[in-house]
Amino acid sequence: MTLPTTDDLYSCYDKLTDSSIDLKERENAYKTVLVGVKGDENAKRLSSQFIARFSKLFENLLEESFNCFLDLCDDDDVNVRSQVVHDLLQFCKHARVFVPRVADVLVQMYQTDDKKELNVISLALSQLLHSEPKATLLGIFNRLLSMNAENSRENTLKFLCERLKSLPDSVLTSDLESFVVEQTNRVLHDVSEDEFPMLISLLSSLKCMSTLTGRQKLVGMISQQALQAVPTFNASDRACIAQVRESCRQAALCISKNVNAHDLYIYMLEKFLPQFGDFAEDTFDERLSLLQLTAELLFFPSPALASIKSEDITKYLNFAFNILSMFLPNIPSEETADNMKQPSVEKPTLNQMGLKFSELEASLFLCCQLGCYYPQYFGGKANDNEPELSAIEDGVDRLRSVRPRLQYLSQLAQDYATTISGQLDKNLQSEESKLRIMAHRLMMNIQRMIRCFFHNPPMFKTINVTLSWIQSPVTSIPGTKRPLSTDSGNHHSTGVRQPRGDRLLYTPPIGQWSRVDTFDSNKGRFRFGRSGRGRGRNF
Repeated sequence: MTLPTTDDLYSCYDKLTDSSIDLKERENAYKTVLVGVKGDENAKRLSSQFIARFSKLFENLLEESFNCFLDLCDDDDVNVRSQVVHDLLQFCKHARVFVPRVADVLVQMYQTDDKKELNVISLALSQLLHSEPKATLLGIFNRLLSMNAENSRENTLKFLCERLKSLPDSVLTSDLESFVVEQTNRVLHDVSEDEFPMLISLLSSLKCMSTLTGRQKLVGMISQQALQAVPTFNASDRACIAQVRESCRQAALCISKNVNAHDLYIYMLEKFLPQFGDFAEDTFDERLSLLQLTAELLFFPSPALASIKSEDITKYLNFAFNILSMFLPNIPSEETADNMKQPSVEKPTLNQMGLKFSELEASLFLCCQLGCYYPQYFGGKANDNEPELSAIEDGVDRLRSVRPRLQYLSQLAQDYATTISGQLDKNLQSEESKLRIMAHRLMMNIQRMIRCFFHNPPMFKTINVTLSWIQSPVTSIPGTKRPLSTDSGNHHSTGVRQPRGDRLLYTPPIGQWSRVDTFDSNKGRFRFGRSGRGRGRNF
């Protein structure tokens, strides 16, 4: 079969525009145009233009016309592909039923590495999204559910995140937002670690997700995705660790005084805390991140936590207390303390002592927060009329055994906080100053939380801290974290956090500041220093 040349195609064009010619002859001319997609480059581009213009005259050939476009989309010539992208938009104006399929095709074309072609595809998708939003989104999401090519998925998700935000309210209606939420929830069940935050950012940008009800729904979607993807936590599985960590991070973006992540923090208490000691040494950073995220999620507990059985709360407290005990410093023996008083003896530094203040801060908070719901665990009394005497007695013994180590830790933290206060630069924006401010806040938090254990009976409801790894206040934007705010009725301030990958991690200095010889285990209750300048103050 001889393929039509450009001259043949122009001859067909003349017939198609001549209304005096018989319809059958015009249809034959159009079929010749369809065959032209197999010709040379010029014939392909010309055929694409003619198909887009005249396909509306032959509804019986629409499917065949669309298949011709598909052939051109696979062409090796970028100019041909760019031409067909433009013509597909023209085709959709009179064949709207093909919009989902055209959107599907354009998404598949995102596999290209040509930036110019990517811009052409994005522009076409954007125009299609404005003119036929729901049908376009249907095609995009259907392709996301079946597409495996990483670069195509990444480009598609970037497009959705950027372009949905730019849609006017007249286009992005409440019904369309509900459709986006429904489709995104389907995609969430099978996404990579990098794709997950992009989809959550997409959902966060929707107006329907900016309300308390919407935020709670978003947290529920995140929790459901995590619990279904990783029903059983495995401390030796890096993929499992990464997925749980990212889910917790995204949930922490959304929680507030009126929005909680109950299912997710219960999962962390039941699945993660018991395996805390099973992590390999090369995953200790991830372990710390998960511990801090558990504390963040528990900042805003749901009312349902108060109705959990005492046996379950006791179980969670056991896990948290074991982690705390793992990192609490041991009290130096009297002989060691006496030796430290000798001028010729070099005093150990924090690094040499192996103290992990970040782990201590997070585990202390978990014990304090959970202790609010079951004070008997540390020898406190509940408000009910029938106190659990045996539980209280066990709690008193538990508290008595740990108080000396807590006291010693508080003295170390107080000494270090005093040292840091004298080292702060006037330039508070420097990286070194930021690190010192964070370390100072960490030490103050540890001291405040330890105080709770030295009330008689222990009191945990008066704690008022902003955890040290939570960043300073900034303006909140959709898809990012909340600004910090202090609430006198709550002991957690929320805010836009620094991405975990760029987070400042506190490492104790090597200098000889540690005064381990100042501890005296015979002093009984200890006095806290006045280096803190106010309850809940941000330093």
